[in-house]
Amino acid sequence: MADLTSKAAPARGARDAGDNATSTRYLTPMSQPPGPNFDYGRIPVGYYDRMLREGGGIRRLWHTLKFERVLDYLPESDGGALLDVGCFAGSFLSMVPRHRFERQLGIDILPEQIKYATHHYGTPFRSFRVAPSITSFGDVGEPFDAVTLIEVIEHLRHDEIVGLFEQLDKTLAPGGRLIVTTPNYASSWPVLEAILNRVGDVSYDEQHITRFNYFSFERKLAEIWTPLLDEYEVELKTTTHFLSPFLASLSYEIARGLARAIPHQSWTSPVGNLVLTVLRKRQTKR
Repeated sequence: MADLTSKAAPARGARDAGDNATSTRYLTPMSQPPGPNFDYGRIPVGYYDRMLREGGGIRRLWHTLKFERVLDYLPESDGGALLDVGCFAGSFLSMVPRHRFERQLGIDILPEQIKYATHHYGTPFRSFRVAPSITSFGDVGEPFDAVTLIEVIEHLRHDEIVGLFEQLDKTLAPGGRLIVTTPNYASSWPVLEAILNRVGDVSYDEQHITRFNYFSFERKLAEIWTPLLDEYEVELKTTTHFLSPFLASLSYEIARGLARAIPHQSWTSPVGNLVLTVLRKRQTKR
């Protein structure tokens, strides 16, 4: 995945046989990254959710700030319906109150993680469901007003990204927001990744197979799924996770306070470790 602890990589990067049926009508001649060897199912059920709640300072703040930044770009109230694709153990939706979104759905292809999410965070307005694959959501009901892809796309091959966005095209209502986060390979992230590959329990070389950076994010995504800029406008592109998470090694509360003290919309530096992009689906195709 794309954060310091590989949080939701399992749900977001996993694959199944159903992916072979993905439509490829928008694929381009770009070189296709190889599929990963990482077994996402081996990550313990609910492990990263417990890290968010109880983990050490840096890891805990990394996840907390990431979810809070995504929430910053969602309506404060009466948002309608929200879909989190690759929800893993349900951590993000657990932070979204009912007054912001009356209908909330998280989908993932890992059944045990969905069971965990349902047990811990399922409510009358928030549910979780196993999706057949990342490119086939199954029946998710009426279109959604907002969709979140929190560190998903870096785990996917180009053909899977195509299939995913074709599903989103059917799932997100016109005028709705799609919020995407992914590692910024124009930041210090490659250094962090190399360190974690050597000392961590998992290898990002196996997980991050499609890499993006702040400067070329929408251009590269449009080369993979060519209708992107005809169907979406880029409402905002920024970065996050520059220094604040690492200050948590000194004080979690002070580091979180400093991160929240600066309005994120005013942060224009391209050097944060995560790219955060808000895409608005056009009312009519351009």
